[in-house]
Amino acid sequence: MKPFLSDCCMIVSLLALLLFVGNARADSHADTLAATVQALGRLNGQALSCGHKEVAARIKEVMITRVPKSRELGETFERATTDSFLGQGKAACPGNAPLRVEVEVLAMKFAPAVSIMADDATPDVGINPRYLLQTTNGRSLMDGDFPKHFQLITFGYTFCPDICPTTLQEMSEVLKQLGDEAGRIQPIFISVDPERDTLDQLASYVAFFDKRILGATGSPALVKRAAENFKVRYEKVSTPGADPQNYAVDHSAGMYLLTPGGQFITKFAYATPVTELVERIRAEIRLRPPPADNASAVR
Repeated sequence: MKPFLSDCCMIVSLLALLLFVGNARADSHADTLAATVQALGRLNGQALSCGHKEVAARIKEVMITRVPKSRELGETFERATTDSFLGQGKAACPGNAPLRVEVEVLAMKFAPAVSIMADDATPDVGINPRYLLQTTNGRSLMDGDFPKHFQLITFGYTFCPDICPTTLQEMSEVLKQLGDEAGRIQPIFISVDPERDTLDQLASYVAFFDKRILGATGSPALVKRAAENFKVRYEKVSTPGADPQNYAVDHSAGMYLLTPGGQFITKFAYATPVTELVERIRAEIRLRPPPADNASAVR
């Protein structure tokens, strides 16, 4: 009987330990969730106080579609919104674009509610890496503007809920891990939403992730041509009866690597691990040593 009792005690002890660990993890998750909802409420108060209606609408969407429904979280959000709205007072309002980026960073902590066009398996054959666009500083931008720099390009838009912030964070991390070799790379974010993404908004958006990333867009016709050349698909998605300016854009995800001079090398699928991106990009850089008079990338 003693071995049996000993085994029973051991099992009870293990169950108690597992229950304790499970409860601790649940408490930690609940605290993180409440803190994130509180942060969303703070941003909502700022958006409402400063007249950033589209940001407030986006926060409402996140709360409705992603945050678990509970009285406690709802009250946390409302309190944070009220306190932030009243506390804003005469303080300088944050810009629209930085506020949106903060919202999307917080939204990434919840389960995603966006769709990615299923084209990661699209073959590289047929990609024609040609574009004529405009940078955020107002200069024209062409694929041939970087004779001594590789181009790392991704397409998206500043209102993008998850995919674009994730990709730009990964792009920034790639640059950091490349170290000095990052000087051979010109990262570029091309907006497929020229109707809403002004040059100023685009500049603020990309700078939030890494000041080395160059934002670019153009007329709808030029953006469409660039997307077609890169075999990037995008489609505006609106909710019936909603504000015409409150829409999403389903779009292809991933990054494109071009040689110095603008020849296509490869496409990296969305969510390719950063370590793999760094390894493959570094290998391409070392295959093509820089000229003696290495010029700076276009800005």
